[in-house]
Amino acid sequence: MPAAYRKAFGKTEVRKTLKARNVSDASVEILPHLREYKVRLRRCKIALGELSGKTPNLQQIETVVRQWFAARQERFERYEKSQKGEEERSHRLQELDEYELEARAAIRGDRSETWTTNWIIDEIVSQKDWAVEEGSSEFASLRRAVGRGQLEASRREREDLEGLPRRNSDSTFASEAYTLDAQRAEQEQYGSSITELFEDYVAERKPAPATVKSYRQKINAFVAYLGHDEASNVTAKDVVAWKDHLLSTSSGKGLSAKTVNDTYLAIVRSTFRWGQENERVKLNPTKNVKVRPRRALVTRSKGLNDEEANRILAAAIRPASGRLSQERRLAQRWVPWLCAYTGARVNEITQLRAEDVQEVDGVWGITITPDAGSTKNYRARFVPLHSDLVEQGFVDVAQQKGLGPLFYDPERYRGGSDANPQSKKVGEFLARWVRELGVDHPQVQPNHGWRHRFKTNA
Repeated sequence: MPAAYRKAFGKTEVRKTLKARNVSDASVEILPHLREYKVRLRRCKIALGELSGKTPNLQQIETVVRQWFAARQERFERYEKSQKGEEERSHRLQELDEYELEARAAIRGDRSETWTTNWIIDEIVSQKDWAVEEGSSEFASLRRAVGRGQLEASRREREDLEGLPRRNSDSTFASEAYTLDAQRAEQEQYGSSITELFEDYVAERKPAPATVKSYRQKINAFVAYLGHDEASNVTAKDVVAWKDHLLSTSSGKGLSAKTVNDTYLAIVRSTFRWGQENERVKLNPTKNVKVRPRRALVTRSKGLNDEEANRILAAAIRPASGRLSQERRLAQRWVPWLCAYTGARVNEITQLRAEDVQEVDGVWGITITPDAGSTKNYRARFVPLHSDLVEQGFVDVAQQKGLGPLFYDPERYRGGSDANPQSKKVGEFLARWVRELGVDHPQVQPNHGWRHRFKTNA
């Protein structure tokens, strides 16, 4: 045992007594003992920090086995050129018979009589500094991949030796797989993770906090599905598989085609597109992946109809019941009417401040501005107030307040994130209230239905 590892290993040397009667038998019998020694030595090196001890995924395993397969094919090409007659050819065919039996045993997971397979695995693990323990799922995957490589190599050699046309029986070792390996190798030089790409993308783009929160959930779901965070290892097949997983009801998701395409795929697509534009990834695996949804059956307008609108507005002007704060009472009283007359988004109204209610050229209106909270296009706009709102007393309420938010109290802020502002909570409260009023058609949103109604009437 090398001196540097004796303390970690626990021994200065390893002795094994073999039962073999000759050197030829001993060379076979010693193989599992040598393998055990190499594994223990490797563990010592990992413990001392000399080896990385990384655990490979299936893609990395197949890539490395393809490299071994290519080297073996190259050796055979040289061997074939040096063939000297029928006797050597016949001997080689007999060797291939034994080789194929061992390969099939390795694929089945049979641990006996697979010395060549074990030796190949040891060499691969040692060269790549992998932490692969016998009995682990990674070891089983590596054993199967090597066994398939051995079987495919034997088939090709046999076809060449027998003068038959060469065919590819295992797509793992097809030329297309090597092309993909080359593309991945080129891309790996960039070294970005998916989450790093996303965080840098939003840092540059600066979407609203609530949007970032929603996007991050989708990115984390993608990474969790893949089982890794390596941007360079993502393929179009991975993205398609994730898409199918989200659409499938058997996966427990069963999301709509529109949700998958416009929400989940959209942020992953934007992240990789930004990464490619900024030289962070070589390829964009999401480029051509889309969901082709079936046209949905729309049985009614997305906007609130007359009966629903009247029910909400009538309830709004009635005295609020229950234990509500002054701000929630004001929200219940005024937000539905403001949405009805302006067509604004509910969170643009719930974030209104008293100072945003202004008179411009003799016309009362509200300024919807990013200074108060998020807006869709990040721009401020002045929206005139209908005279009915002025007559009902909304301007008077704002002037009495003077400054600050109208529909929530910043003093009640409990330290939530920017992605969950108080104004958003007000909108959620109103949505629940509207549903309780009986406005519950699934194709109509309780707050956003006002915007659809306004556009239709306009």
